[in-house]
Amino acid sequence: MRYFNLLALVLMTGIIFSACQKELYFDSTEGQSIGTLQADSSFDCLPSSVSGVYQADSLLGSGNYLDVTVNVSQAGSYTIKSDTINGFSFSGSGVFGTTGINTVRLYGTGRPILEGINTFIIKYGTSFCNIDVEVTPPNQVPAVYSFAGAGGFCTGATLNGTYMEALATNSSNTVLVGVNVSVAGTYDINTTTVNGISFSGSGVFSSTGAQQVLLTATGTPAATGTFNFPISGSGSSCSFSVTFDPAAPPAVFTMEGAPGNCTAVVLSGSYVVGVPMSANNTASLNAVVTTPGSYSITGTTVNGVTFSGSGLFSITGTQTITLTASGTPAATGTFSFPVTGNSSTCPFNVTFTNPPADFINCRIDGVYSTFDIDAIATRTTIAGVEVLSIEGRSGIASFPSLSLNLSKATGGSVGTGTYTVNQLTLGNLISCDYNAANGTNYFAGTDPLNQSQNPAFTIVINSITPTRVAGTFAGPVKDNNGAGPAVRVITQGTFDVPLQ
Repeated sequence: MRYFNLLALVLMTGIIFSACQKELYFDSTEGQSIGTLQADSSFDCLPSSVSGVYQADSLLGSGNYLDVTVNVSQAGSYTIKSDTINGFSFSGSGVFGTTGINTVRLYGTGRPILEGINTFIIKYGTSFCNIDVEVTPPNQVPAVYSFAGAGGFCTGATLNGTYMEALATNSSNTVLVGVNVSVAGTYDINTTTVNGISFSGSGVFSSTGAQQVLLTATGTPAATGTFNFPISGSGSSCSFSVTFDPAAPPAVFTMEGAPGNCTAVVLSGSYVVGVPMSANNTASLNAVVTTPGSYSITGTTVNGVTFSGSGLFSITGTQTITLTASGTPAATGTFSFPVTGNSSTCPFNVTFTNPPADFINCRIDGVYSTFDIDAIATRTTIAGVEVLSIEGRSGIASFPSLSLNLSKATGGSVGTGTYTVNQLTLGNLISCDYNAANGTNYFAGTDPLNQSQNPAFTIVINSITPTRVAGTFAGPVKDNNGAGPAVRVITQGTFDVPLQ
Protein backbone atom coordinates (compact mmCIF):
# COMPACT_ATOMS: atom_id res chain seq x y z
CA MET A 1 0.00 0.00 0.00
CA ARG A 2 2.91 2.37 0.74
CA TYR A 3 4.14 1.76 -2.80
CA PHE A 4 0.80 2.74 -4.32
CA ASN A 5 0.72 5.86 -2.15
CA LEU A 6 4.20 6.75 -3.36
CA LEU A 7 3.14 6.21 -6.96
CA ALA A 8 0.12 8.46 -6.48
CA LEU A 9 2.32 11.12 -4.85
CA VAL A 10 4.78 11.12 -7.73
CA LEU A 11 2.01 11.40 -10.31
CA MET A 12 0.10 14.11 -8.46
CA THR A 13 3.07 16.35 -7.73
CA GLY A 14 4.56 16.05 -11.22
CA ILE A 15 8.01 15.29 -9.82
CA ILE A 16 8.96 13.29 -12.87
CA PHE A 17 7.01 14.26 -15.94
CA SER A 18 3.55 15.62 -16.54
CA ALA A 19 2.57 12.82 -18.89
CA CYS A 20 1.19 9.82 -17.05
CA GLN A 21 -0.62 8.11 -19.90
CA LYS A 22 -0.02 4.38 -20.09
CA GLU A 23 2.00 3.09 -23.01
CA LEU A 24 1.03 -0.25 -24.45
CA TYR A 25 3.47 -3.14 -24.08
CA PHE A 26 3.47 -5.80 -26.73
CA ASP A 27 6.05 -8.41 -27.52
CA SER A 28 7.75 -7.92 -30.86
CA THR A 29 6.86 -11.41 -32.11
CA GLU A 30 4.50 -10.53 -34.93
CA GLY A 31 3.25 -13.43 -37.04
CA GLN A 32 3.82 -13.93 -40.75
CA SER A 33 0.23 -13.31 -41.79
CA ILE A 34 -1.01 -9.90 -42.92
CA GLY A 35 -4.41 -8.45 -42.18
CA THR A 36 -6.42 -6.00 -40.11
CA LEU A 37 -8.67 -6.24 -37.10
CA GLN A 38 -12.22 -5.21 -37.96
CA ALA A 39 -13.47 -2.11 -36.14
CA ASP A 40 -16.09 0.61 -36.46
CA SER A 41 -15.46 4.35 -36.75
CA SER A 42 -14.91 4.53 -32.97
CA PHE A 43 -12.26 1.76 -33.18
CA ASP A 44 -14.51 -0.67 -31.30
CA CYS A 45 -13.85 -4.27 -32.37
CA LEU A 46 -16.59 -5.25 -34.83
CA PRO A 47 -18.05 -7.76 -34.66
CA SER A 48 -16.85 -9.09 -31.32
CA SER A 49 -18.11 -10.93 -28.27
CA VAL A 50 -17.13 -11.37 -24.63
CA SER A 51 -17.67 -14.74 -22.97
CA GLY A 52 -17.42 -15.76 -19.35
CA VAL A 53 -17.93 -14.21 -15.94
CA TYR A 54 -15.30 -11.72 -14.76
CA GLN A 55 -15.42 -11.22 -11.00
CA ALA A 56 -12.98 -9.29 -8.88
CA ASP A 57 -10.41 -11.55 -7.17
CA SER A 58 -11.45 -14.59 -9.24
CA LEU A 59 -8.90 -16.37 -11.46
CA LEU A 60 -9.91 -16.56 -15.13
CA GLY A 61 -10.48 -19.96 -16.74
CA SER A 62 -11.09 -21.54 -20.13
CA GLY A 63 -14.57 -20.00 -20.31
CA ASN A 64 -13.15 -16.46 -20.29
CA TYR A 65 -12.42 -15.39 -23.85
CA LEU A 66 -13.02 -12.76 -26.54
CA ASP A 67 -13.88 -13.41 -30.18
CA VAL A 68 -12.58 -10.80 -32.62
CA THR A 69 -12.72 -10.60 -36.41
CA VAL A 70 -9.74 -10.24 -38.75
CA ASN A 71 -9.72 -9.53 -42.48
CA VAL A 72 -6.72 -11.56 -43.66
CA SER A 73 -4.95 -10.46 -46.84
CA GLN A 74 -2.05 -12.93 -46.57
CA ALA A 75 -2.33 -16.32 -44.87
CA GLY A 76 0.24 -17.36 -42.27
CA SER A 77 0.89 -17.51 -38.55
CA TYR A 78 -0.48 -14.86 -36.21
CA THR A 79 -0.32 -13.59 -32.65
CA ILE A 80 -3.08 -11.32 -31.39
CA LYS A 81 -3.05 -9.93 -27.87
CA SER A 82 -4.35 -7.21 -25.62
CA ASP A 83 -2.66 -4.94 -23.14
CA THR A 84 -2.85 -5.93 -19.47
CA ILE A 85 -5.44 -4.03 -17.43
CA ASN A 86 -6.63 -4.58 -13.87
CA GLY A 87 -4.62 -7.78 -13.49
CA PHE A 88 -5.72 -9.68 -16.61
CA SER A 89 -5.23 -9.83 -20.38
CA PHE A 90 -6.19 -11.76 -23.52
CA SER A 91 -4.17 -13.43 -26.28
CA GLY A 92 -4.35 -15.99 -29.04
CA SER A 93 -2.03 -17.43 -31.68
CA GLY A 94 -2.25 -19.84 -34.57
CA VAL A 95 -2.30 -19.89 -38.35
CA PHE A 96 -4.66 -18.29 -40.86
CA GLY A 97 -5.05 -20.92 -43.58
CA THR A 98 -7.20 -18.76 -45.84
CA THR A 99 -7.59 -15.09 -46.64
CA GLY A 100 -10.74 -13.09 -46.00
CA ILE A 101 -12.77 -12.77 -42.82
CA ASN A 102 -11.60 -14.99 -39.94
CA THR A 103 -12.80 -15.18 -36.33
CA VAL A 104 -10.09 -15.49 -33.67
CA ARG A 105 -10.62 -16.51 -30.05
CA LEU A 106 -8.45 -14.77 -27.45
CA TYR A 107 -8.29 -16.52 -24.07
CA GLY A 108 -8.05 -14.56 -20.85
CA THR A 109 -5.40 -15.04 -18.18
CA GLY A 110 -4.92 -13.43 -14.81
CA ARG A 111 -7.09 -12.39 -11.90
CA PRO A 112 -9.20 -9.19 -12.07
CA ILE A 113 -8.51 -6.93 -9.11
CA LEU A 114 -11.22 -4.27 -9.06
CA GLU A 115 -14.79 -4.16 -10.31
CA GLY A 116 -15.70 -1.87 -13.19
CA ILE A 117 -15.48 -1.63 -16.97
CA ASN A 118 -12.05 -2.28 -18.50
CA THR A 119 -11.34 -1.15 -22.06
CA PHE A 120 -8.78 -3.45 -23.68
CA ILE A 121 -6.81 -2.53 -26.78
CA ILE A 122 -6.45 -5.55 -29.07
CA LYS A 123 -3.43 -5.43 -31.39
CA TYR A 124 -2.61 -7.41 -34.52
CA GLY A 125 0.18 -6.20 -36.79
CA THR A 126 -0.32 -2.46 -37.20
CA SER A 127 -4.07 -2.61 -36.58
CA PHE A 128 -5.93 -2.34 -33.30
CA CYS A 129 -9.43 -2.14 -31.87
CA ASN A 130 -11.05 -1.69 -28.45
CA ILE A 131 -13.32 -3.99 -26.49
CA ASP A 132 -14.92 -3.50 -23.07
CA VAL A 133 -14.93 -6.20 -20.40
CA GLU A 134 -16.91 -5.64 -17.23
CA VAL A 135 -15.59 -6.96 -13.92
CA THR A 136 -18.28 -7.52 -11.32
CA PRO A 137 -17.91 -7.44 -7.53
CA PRO A 138 -16.94 -10.70 -5.79
CA ASN A 139 -19.82 -13.14 -5.35
CA GLN A 140 -22.03 -11.35 -7.89
CA VAL A 141 -25.68 -12.47 -7.60
CA PRO A 142 -27.28 -14.44 -10.47
CA ALA A 143 -29.34 -12.42 -12.93
CA VAL A 144 -33.10 -12.78 -13.21
CA TYR A 145 -34.30 -12.86 -16.81
CA SER A 146 -36.69 -14.49 -19.27
CA PHE A 147 -36.18 -15.53 -22.87
CA ALA A 148 -37.94 -13.75 -25.72
CA GLY A 149 -40.62 -16.23 -26.74
CA ALA A 150 -40.45 -18.09 -23.42
CA GLY A 151 -42.58 -21.22 -23.41
CA GLY A 152 -42.32 -21.63 -27.19
CA PHE A 153 -39.84 -20.85 -29.95
CA CYS A 154 -37.16 -18.29 -29.10
CA THR A 155 -38.28 -15.07 -30.77
CA GLY A 156 -35.75 -13.59 -33.19
CA ALA A 157 -33.03 -16.20 -32.56
CA THR A 158 -30.23 -15.69 -35.13
CA LEU A 159 -28.07 -18.65 -36.15
CA ASN A 160 -24.52 -18.25 -37.50
CA GLY A 161 -22.06 -20.72 -39.00
CA THR A 162 -22.13 -23.88 -41.11
CA TYR A 163 -23.96 -26.92 -39.73
CA MET A 164 -23.16 -30.19 -41.49
CA GLU A 165 -23.23 -33.84 -40.54
CA ALA A 166 -19.83 -35.03 -39.24
CA LEU A 167 -18.37 -31.48 -39.41
CA ALA A 168 -17.15 -30.43 -35.96
CA THR A 169 -18.47 -27.08 -34.76
CA ASN A 170 -16.15 -24.19 -33.93
CA SER A 171 -16.27 -20.61 -32.66
CA SER A 172 -18.20 -19.48 -35.76
CA ASN A 173 -21.16 -21.69 -34.81
CA THR A 174 -23.27 -19.41 -32.62
CA VAL A 175 -26.83 -18.34 -31.93
CA LEU A 176 -28.04 -14.95 -30.69
CA VAL A 177 -31.01 -15.23 -28.34
CA GLY A 178 -33.11 -12.39 -26.96
CA VAL A 179 -33.65 -12.01 -23.21
CA ASN A 180 -35.49 -9.56 -20.98
CA VAL A 181 -33.45 -8.91 -17.82
CA SER A 182 -35.30 -7.83 -14.68
CA VAL A 183 -32.36 -8.13 -12.22
CA ALA A 184 -28.76 -7.61 -13.38
CA GLY A 185 -26.17 -10.25 -12.50
CA THR A 186 -24.38 -13.33 -13.82
CA TYR A 187 -25.87 -15.82 -16.25
CA ASP A 188 -25.04 -19.35 -17.37
CA ILE A 189 -27.22 -20.55 -20.25
CA ASN A 190 -27.08 -24.02 -21.80
CA THR A 191 -29.06 -26.09 -24.26
CA THR A 192 -29.54 -29.80 -24.00
CA THR A 193 -27.30 -31.90 -26.26
CA VAL A 194 -29.15 -32.65 -29.49
CA ASN A 195 -27.71 -34.51 -32.50
CA GLY A 196 -24.27 -34.47 -30.88
CA ILE A 197 -23.96 -30.73 -30.23
CA SER A 198 -25.00 -28.21 -27.60
CA PHE A 199 -24.93 -24.42 -27.21
CA SER A 200 -23.80 -22.52 -24.11
CA GLY A 201 -22.76 -19.10 -22.89
CA SER A 202 -21.98 -17.34 -19.63
CA GLY A 203 -21.32 -13.78 -18.58
CA VAL A 204 -22.89 -10.82 -16.84
CA PHE A 205 -25.98 -8.77 -17.56
CA SER A 206 -24.90 -5.36 -16.29
CA SER A 207 -28.24 -3.68 -16.93
CA THR A 208 -31.91 -4.55 -17.08
CA GLY A 209 -34.20 -4.58 -20.11
CA ALA A 210 -34.23 -6.30 -23.49
CA GLN A 211 -30.87 -7.49 -24.82
CA GLN A 212 -29.23 -10.38 -26.65
CA VAL A 213 -26.93 -13.13 -25.46
CA LEU A 214 -24.47 -15.12 -27.60
CA LEU A 215 -24.32 -18.91 -27.23
CA THR A 216 -21.53 -20.96 -28.87
CA ALA A 217 -21.85 -24.52 -30.15
CA THR A 218 -19.61 -27.45 -29.26
CA GLY A 219 -19.62 -31.01 -30.57
CA THR A 220 -19.96 -32.82 -33.90
CA PRO A 221 -23.35 -33.29 -35.61
CA ALA A 222 -24.32 -36.95 -35.90
CA ALA A 223 -27.01 -36.80 -38.59
CA THR A 224 -28.73 -34.64 -41.18
CA GLY A 225 -32.11 -32.99 -40.66
CA THR A 226 -33.74 -30.26 -38.58
CA PHE A 227 -33.55 -30.48 -34.79
CA ASN A 228 -34.99 -28.35 -31.99
CA PHE A 229 -32.67 -27.11 -29.22
CA PRO A 230 -34.35 -26.27 -25.88
CA ILE A 231 -32.51 -23.69 -23.77
CA SER A 232 -33.14 -22.81 -20.15
CA GLY A 233 -31.94 -20.38 -17.54
CA SER A 234 -33.33 -18.41 -14.59
CA GLY A 235 -36.47 -20.55 -14.64
CA SER A 236 -37.27 -19.60 -18.25
CA SER A 237 -37.02 -21.68 -21.43
CA CYS A 238 -37.58 -21.58 -25.18
CA SER A 239 -36.27 -23.47 -28.19
CA PHE A 240 -34.78 -22.80 -31.62
CA SER A 241 -34.18 -25.07 -34.60
CA VAL A 242 -31.00 -25.95 -36.49
CA THR A 243 -30.88 -27.63 -39.90
CA PHE A 244 -27.89 -29.87 -40.54
CA ASP A 245 -26.85 -30.42 -44.15
CA PRO A 246 -25.70 -33.80 -45.45
CA ALA A 247 -22.02 -34.51 -45.03
CA ALA A 248 -19.83 -33.40 -47.89
CA PRO A 249 -18.15 -36.20 -49.85
CA PRO A 250 -14.64 -36.98 -48.62
CA ALA A 251 -11.87 -34.85 -50.02
CA VAL A 252 -8.96 -36.34 -51.90
CA PHE A 253 -5.66 -35.07 -50.53
CA THR A 254 -2.22 -35.98 -49.27
CA MET A 255 -0.37 -34.73 -46.24
CA GLU A 256 2.40 -32.47 -47.54
CA GLY A 257 5.74 -34.16 -46.89
CA ALA A 258 4.29 -37.67 -46.56
CA PRO A 259 5.59 -40.27 -46.08
CA GLY A 260 8.42 -38.17 -44.67
CA ASN A 261 8.09 -35.41 -42.09
CA CYS A 262 5.13 -33.02 -42.28
CA THR A 263 6.11 -29.69 -43.82
CA ALA A 264 5.43 -26.11 -42.71
CA VAL A 265 4.48 -27.22 -39.19
CA VAL A 266 3.71 -24.38 -36.76
CA LEU A 267 3.13 -25.29 -33.11
CA SER A 268 1.16 -22.98 -30.83
CA GLY A 269 0.78 -23.14 -27.06
CA SER A 270 2.94 -24.48 -24.24
CA TYR A 271 3.72 -28.17 -23.87
CA VAL A 272 4.50 -28.78 -20.21
CA VAL A 273 4.46 -32.09 -18.35
CA GLY A 274 1.34 -32.46 -16.20
CA VAL A 275 -0.46 -29.48 -17.75
CA PRO A 276 -3.58 -30.53 -19.73
CA MET A 277 -3.76 -29.46 -23.35
CA SER A 278 -6.25 -26.71 -24.23
CA ALA A 279 -7.62 -24.97 -27.31
CA ASN A 280 -4.35 -23.00 -27.41
CA ASN A 281 -2.33 -26.17 -28.16
CA THR A 282 -2.45 -26.56 -31.92
CA ALA A 283 -0.33 -27.78 -34.81
CA SER A 284 -0.81 -26.17 -38.22
CA LEU A 285 0.47 -28.05 -41.26
CA ASN A 286 -0.20 -28.36 -44.99
CA ALA A 287 -2.24 -30.73 -47.14
CA VAL A 288 -2.28 -30.89 -50.93
CA VAL A 289 -5.90 -31.12 -52.09
CA THR A 290 -6.86 -32.58 -55.47
CA THR A 291 -10.62 -32.90 -54.84
CA PRO A 292 -12.50 -30.60 -52.41
CA GLY A 293 -14.65 -32.12 -49.68
CA SER A 294 -14.66 -33.04 -46.01
CA TYR A 295 -11.56 -34.20 -44.19
CA SER A 296 -10.74 -35.85 -40.88
CA ILE A 297 -7.19 -36.13 -39.63
CA THR A 298 -6.29 -38.19 -36.58
CA GLY A 299 -3.04 -38.82 -34.81
CA THR A 300 -1.56 -41.57 -32.70
CA THR A 301 -1.62 -40.92 -28.95
CA VAL A 302 1.97 -40.25 -27.91
CA ASN A 303 3.13 -39.31 -24.40
CA GLY A 304 -0.51 -38.92 -23.36
CA VAL A 305 -1.32 -36.39 -26.12
CA THR A 306 -3.31 -36.70 -29.36
CA PHE A 307 -3.65 -34.25 -32.28
CA SER A 308 -6.77 -34.27 -34.45
CA GLY A 309 -8.89 -32.04 -36.66
CA SER A 310 -11.68 -32.05 -39.22
CA GLY A 311 -13.29 -29.63 -41.63
CA LEU A 312 -13.93 -28.84 -45.28
CA PHE A 313 -11.61 -28.20 -48.18
CA SER A 314 -13.48 -25.87 -50.51
CA ILE A 315 -10.73 -25.49 -53.12
CA THR A 316 -7.83 -27.50 -54.49
CA GLY A 317 -4.13 -26.88 -53.99
CA THR A 318 -2.03 -26.51 -50.85
CA GLN A 319 -4.24 -25.83 -47.83
CA THR A 320 -3.37 -25.23 -44.17
CA ILE A 321 -4.93 -27.52 -41.56
CA THR A 322 -5.04 -26.79 -37.84
CA LEU A 323 -5.02 -29.77 -35.49
CA THR A 324 -5.89 -29.38 -31.81
CA ALA A 325 -4.14 -31.32 -29.05
CA SER A 326 -5.92 -33.16 -26.25
CA GLY A 327 -4.69 -35.09 -23.23
CA THR A 328 -2.02 -34.45 -20.60
CA PRO A 329 1.74 -34.85 -21.26
CA ALA A 330 3.35 -37.57 -19.16
CA ALA A 331 7.09 -37.07 -19.64
CA THR A 332 9.71 -34.60 -20.83
CA GLY A 333 11.53 -34.93 -24.12
CA THR A 334 10.93 -34.69 -27.85
CA PHE A 335 8.33 -37.05 -29.31
CA SER A 336 7.24 -37.82 -32.88
CA PHE A 337 3.51 -37.49 -33.64
CA PRO A 338 2.30 -39.30 -36.79
CA VAL A 339 -0.96 -37.89 -38.19
CA THR A 340 -3.06 -39.55 -40.89
CA GLY A 341 -5.61 -38.22 -43.36
CA ASN A 342 -6.96 -39.90 -46.51
CA SER A 343 -4.49 -42.80 -45.99
CA SER A 344 -1.58 -40.35 -46.07
CA THR A 345 0.68 -40.12 -43.01
CA CYS A 346 3.45 -37.76 -41.94
CA PRO A 347 5.01 -37.12 -38.50
CA PHE A 348 6.08 -33.95 -36.69
CA ASN A 349 7.98 -33.42 -33.45
CA VAL A 350 6.80 -31.84 -30.21
CA THR A 351 9.10 -31.09 -27.28
CA PHE A 352 7.66 -31.30 -23.76
CA THR A 353 9.33 -29.51 -20.85
CA ASN A 354 9.18 -29.77 -17.10
CA PRO A 355 7.00 -27.21 -15.35
CA PRO A 356 9.18 -24.37 -14.05
CA ALA A 357 9.70 -24.31 -10.31
CA ASP A 358 8.20 -21.20 -8.75
CA PHE A 359 10.49 -19.64 -6.17
CA ILE A 360 11.47 -16.48 -4.33
CA ASN A 361 14.49 -16.85 -2.06
CA CYS A 362 17.24 -14.75 -0.51
CA ARG A 363 19.48 -14.38 2.52
CA ILE A 364 18.27 -12.04 5.27
CA ASP A 365 21.13 -11.06 7.56
CA GLY A 366 22.93 -14.09 6.16
CA VAL A 367 20.09 -16.56 6.90
CA TYR A 368 18.69 -18.40 3.87
CA SER A 369 14.96 -17.67 3.52
CA THR A 370 12.34 -18.89 1.05
CA PHE A 371 9.01 -17.35 0.05
CA ASP A 372 7.80 -20.06 -2.33
CA ILE A 373 4.23 -20.43 -1.04
CA ASP A 374 1.80 -18.81 -3.51
CA ALA A 375 4.79 -17.19 -5.23
CA ILE A 376 3.39 -15.17 -8.11
CA ALA A 377 3.74 -11.97 -10.14
CA THR A 378 0.85 -9.76 -11.22
CA ARG A 379 0.35 -6.61 -13.25
CA THR A 380 -2.09 -3.94 -12.11
CA THR A 381 -2.82 -0.44 -13.37
CA ILE A 382 -2.84 2.47 -10.93
CA ALA A 383 -3.71 5.94 -12.25
CA GLY A 384 -2.84 4.77 -15.76
CA VAL A 385 0.55 3.38 -14.69
CA GLU A 386 1.29 -0.34 -14.77
CA VAL A 387 2.69 -1.88 -11.57
CA LEU A 388 4.52 -5.22 -11.57
CA SER A 389 4.23 -6.99 -8.19
CA ILE A 390 6.16 -10.11 -7.15
CA GLU A 391 5.21 -11.74 -3.86
CA GLY A 392 5.21 -14.92 -1.81
CA ARG A 393 5.09 -16.38 1.71
CA SER A 394 7.26 -18.76 3.71
CA GLY A 395 4.39 -20.93 4.95
CA ILE A 396 0.67 -21.24 5.51
CA ALA A 397 0.64 -18.24 7.84
CA SER A 398 0.61 -14.70 6.47
CA PHE A 399 4.14 -14.07 7.79
CA PRO A 400 7.00 -14.24 6.94
CA SER A 401 6.27 -12.75 3.51
CA LEU A 402 8.03 -10.68 0.90
CA SER A 403 6.74 -8.37 -1.83
CA LEU A 404 8.57 -6.51 -4.62
CA ASN A 405 6.94 -3.75 -6.70
CA LEU A 406 8.16 -2.01 -9.85
CA SER A 407 6.70 0.54 -12.28
CA LYS A 408 7.62 3.20 -14.81
CA ALA A 409 5.78 6.33 -13.74
CA THR A 410 6.27 7.91 -17.16
CA GLY A 411 4.23 5.13 -18.75
CA GLY A 412 4.95 1.80 -20.35
CA SER A 413 5.65 -1.62 -18.92
CA VAL A 414 8.47 -2.94 -16.78
CA GLY A 415 10.89 -4.87 -18.98
CA THR A 416 14.29 -6.45 -18.50
CA GLY A 417 16.86 -4.25 -16.81
CA THR A 418 18.19 -2.97 -13.50
CA TYR A 419 15.92 -0.89 -11.24
CA THR A 420 17.06 0.92 -8.07
CA VAL A 421 15.46 3.22 -5.51
CA ASN A 422 17.62 6.07 -6.87
CA GLN A 423 16.20 6.19 -10.43
CA LEU A 424 13.36 8.65 -9.94
CA THR A 425 14.63 10.88 -12.75
CA LEU A 426 14.28 7.89 -15.09
CA GLY A 427 10.69 7.41 -13.97
CA ASN A 428 11.46 4.13 -12.18
CA LEU A 429 9.69 3.39 -8.88
CA ILE A 430 10.46 0.27 -6.84
CA SER A 431 9.86 -1.03 -3.34
CA CYS A 432 10.36 -4.07 -1.12
CA ASP A 433 8.20 -5.13 1.84
CA TYR A 434 9.58 -7.83 4.13
CA ASN A 435 7.25 -8.94 6.92
CA ALA A 436 9.11 -10.90 9.59
CA ALA A 437 7.61 -13.85 11.47
CA ASN A 438 6.65 -11.58 14.40
CA GLY A 439 4.75 -9.25 12.04
CA THR A 440 7.34 -6.46 11.99
CA ASN A 441 7.47 -4.80 8.59
CA TYR A 442 10.77 -3.80 6.98
CA PHE A 443 10.57 -1.53 3.96
CA ALA A 444 12.71 -0.01 1.21
CA GLY A 445 11.36 2.16 -1.58
CA THR A 446 11.92 5.07 -3.93
CA ASP A 447 12.08 8.27 -1.88
CA PRO A 448 11.55 11.54 -3.82
CA LEU A 449 13.40 13.39 -1.02
CA ASN A 450 16.38 11.04 -0.94
CA GLN A 451 17.77 9.94 -4.29
CA SER A 452 21.19 9.01 -2.98
CA GLN A 453 20.41 5.97 -0.83
CA ASN A 454 23.56 3.94 -0.23
CA PRO A 455 23.50 1.02 -0.57
CA ALA A 456 20.52 1.29 -2.91
CA PHE A 457 17.91 -1.46 -2.90
CA THR A 458 18.05 -3.00 -6.38
CA ILE A 459 15.77 -5.27 -8.42
CA VAL A 460 17.04 -6.81 -11.67
CA ILE A 461 14.55 -8.24 -14.19
CA ASN A 462 16.50 -10.86 -16.16
CA SER A 463 13.59 -12.15 -18.23
CA ILE A 464 9.90 -11.37 -18.58
CA THR A 465 7.29 -12.96 -20.86
CA PRO A 466 3.49 -12.76 -20.87
CA THR A 467 3.45 -15.73 -18.47
CA ARG A 468 6.64 -15.59 -16.38
CA VAL A 469 9.21 -13.26 -14.81
CA ALA A 470 12.64 -13.98 -13.31
CA GLY A 471 15.36 -11.88 -11.73
CA THR A 472 17.35 -10.92 -8.63
CA PHE A 473 17.11 -8.43 -5.76
CA ALA A 474 19.23 -7.15 -2.87
CA GLY A 475 19.60 -4.26 -0.45
CA PRO A 476 18.72 -3.02 3.04
CA VAL A 477 15.16 -2.79 4.40
CA LYS A 478 14.22 -0.87 7.57
CA ASP A 479 11.36 -0.76 10.05
CA ASN A 480 9.18 2.32 10.70
CA ASN A 481 8.22 2.65 7.01
CA GLY A 482 11.85 2.53 5.96
CA ALA A 483 13.07 5.16 8.44
CA GLY A 484 14.72 2.72 10.87
CA PRO A 485 16.60 2.45 13.08
CA ALA A 486 16.27 -1.36 12.81
CA VAL A 487 17.64 -2.69 9.54
CA ARG A 488 17.71 -6.10 7.85
CA VAL A 489 20.08 -6.73 4.95
CA ILE A 490 18.83 -8.80 2.02
CA THR A 491 21.45 -10.45 -0.22
CA GLN A 492 21.49 -13.06 -3.01
CA GLY A 493 17.77 -12.63 -3.70
CA THR A 494 16.43 -14.54 -6.72
CA PHE A 495 12.95 -15.20 -8.12
CA ASP A 496 11.31 -17.10 -10.97
CA VAL A 497 7.51 -16.99 -10.78
CA PRO A 498 4.44 -17.16 -13.03
CA LEU A 499 3.05 -13.85 -14.25
CA GLN A 500 -0.72 -13.41 -14.25
